[in-house]
Amino acid sequence: MAGNVKFAVLLASALALAACSQGARLAPTTTAGPSQVEKDFALLTDIPIPRNATLDVERSLILGDLDRWTGRVILNVGQSPTKVFALYQGEMASFGWEPIMSVQADVSVLSFTRGERAATVQIEDRTLGGSTVSVTVAPRQSAPPPGAGGQPSQPAR
Repeated sequence: MAGNVKFAVLLASALALAACSQGARLAPTTTAGPSQVEKDFALLTDIPIPRNATLDVERSLILGDLDRWTGRVILNVGQSPTKVFALYQGEMASFGWEPIMSVQADVSVLSFTRGERAATVQIEDRTLGGSTVSVTVAPRQSAPPPGAGGQPSQPAR
């Protein structure tokens, strides 16, 4: 019996430690001025962060900082995919992003550009409630030169 109690306490401790290492709590972003995110998580100053989102540190990759970062940010959000979709659809423009396209479905996708950068936001329903948000930001690819891009060139006449 005492062995079961020790095992339960050890398991609970391990789960608590794992939960601490899995996510970093981010404060909500507002467009009214500097947010807590800018103070606590200075790498993400150019995208909205939903209220009470947690960062999945193991699945995220951020190279650079401020409005020059490239990579993927994975957020766990306690809001429905519909609410998160509306947030990104409305708030990205407040951060200077111009919409390219959006599809709202079981896995919703929104795409934006800002200067020489492109962003894709993917939103999925989480099994235990809430949403998983993946924001991928990278430099825009320039258009291929005429005659390139898989099109065979026409012979001169």
